[in-house]
Amino acid sequence: MRIGLLTDAYWPGVNGIIRFVSLHKRILESMGHQVLVFTGGPPCPQDEPGVVRSFGLPHPDPGYRLTFGYSRRAVALLRTMDVLHANQPAMSGLLALRYGRRFGIPVVLTLHSRYDLLVHSRLWVPLPVARATIGAYLRWLLPRCDLVTAPTPEVANVLEEMGVQAPVEVVPYGVDRNPSRCRNVTRAELDIPASAPLAAFVGRVVAEKNIRFLLEVLSAPELSDACLIVIGDGPERQTLEKVASQRGVNGRVRFVGQVAPDEVPAYVALADFCVTASKIEMLPTAILEALGAGLPVLGLDVPWIRAVIHSGENGLLTPLDDTAAMARAWAQLAHDRELRARLAEGARRTGEQYDARRATARMLAHYEQLATASKEEPREPEMAT
Repeated sequence: MRIGLLTDAYWPGVNGIIRFVSLHKRILESMGHQVLVFTGGPPCPQDEPGVVRSFGLPHPDPGYRLTFGYSRRAVALLRTMDVLHANQPAMSGLLALRYGRRFGIPVVLTLHSRYDLLVHSRLWVPLPVARATIGAYLRWLLPRCDLVTAPTPEVANVLEEMGVQAPVEVVPYGVDRNPSRCRNVTRAELDIPASAPLAAFVGRVVAEKNIRFLLEVLSAPELSDACLIVIGDGPERQTLEKVASQRGVNGRVRFVGQVAPDEVPAYVALADFCVTASKIEMLPTAILEALGAGLPVLGLDVPWIRAVIHSGENGLLTPLDDTAAMARAWAQLAHDRELRARLAEGARRTGEQYDARRATARMLAHYEQLATASKEEPREPEMAT
C-alpha cells in the first residue's frame, strides 16, 4: 500500500504525536509498505526519507506549522496514496478531507488529545465555551471522514457529551518494546544522590501538563528526600524553575530539557517510578514507555488514565487536585520497596499489551479495508485545483 500520514507537527519538535507518526511510519515500511509524511515547515536534519514538506507559518510550539495547503510537488505525491491518515483535526484533518475528496482517497482521522480541555487550558476559554466550539467543529468534521480512531474508549463518551454523532474505532497506541539507547546516563552527571527516591516526568513543559502541581506535591514534608527529573522542554520551563525555587524544592528537581527520542529511555531508567498530573491526555506514549520499562505510574484519577493505569496493580491514582493525597501516594512509592516491586511487575505485564507492531497491524487492517472499498466504488469527478 501507499500510505500518506498527515500531521501538523514533525521534527524538530518532540511530542507524543510526532513520535507516534515516526514509529508508525517505520513499522509500516518494515512491513513492505510505502509511506510518506506530509507536513509543513522547512526541511529538518532529523527528517527521514519520505518526509514531504510544504510552506507553513511558524507556530509557538516546536515542530508545529500552520499549513493551509500543500505544494504542487506534495499534491502530486499525495494523489498517488491509497489512504490518507490525518493526526490532528485542525489543519491536517482539513487538508486530508480536501485532497481526499478531490482524488477519491479514503480519509482516516485519529483523535490524539482532549481538544476541549486543550483549548480551555491554552487559551483560557471557559470550558463550556470550549466544548461548544470544539463540539460544533467535530460535528461537521468527523462524519465526513471514512474512519475516526482514538486510543481509548473515553473518546466516545466525550464526543457524546459534546453532541457529536460519529462512530469511533478504538485502536490503542503501541511503543517500541526494544528501544535502542545511544548512550548511558547516570545519576551522578545530573547530581542526583544514588539513594534518593527518584520520580520521572516525561513530556512537554507546558501549562496543560500541570507540572506546577507536581512541584507543589514535592514540597510536602513526607517527600523531603525525594527527587524529580523533568524530561522535556517548553515555554513553561523558566516559570516552573522559579516555582521550584519558591517552593524550596529546586535542589531536588532536575529540568534536563529536550533530549533525543532515543535518549529518553536512558533518562527514564534512572527513576524508580513515573509521575503525571495531566488531565487532558488520551494515551500518552511516555506512560506506555514507562510501563514497558517496568516503572509504576503515579497520576490523578481522571478518565484518560484509567484506560491503562489500575490503582494498586501497575501504579497509584489519587483524587483530582488533592495535593495531600498525591503526596501520601508519592511517599508510598518512594519508601515502600515491596509495594514498588509489586507494581513494577504489574507495569511490565501491562506494557506487554502495547506493542507498536501489534498496534500498527490493527491500523493497517483498517487501511486495507478502506482502500479495497474505495477501489470498488466509482470515483467522483475531480474538483478543480
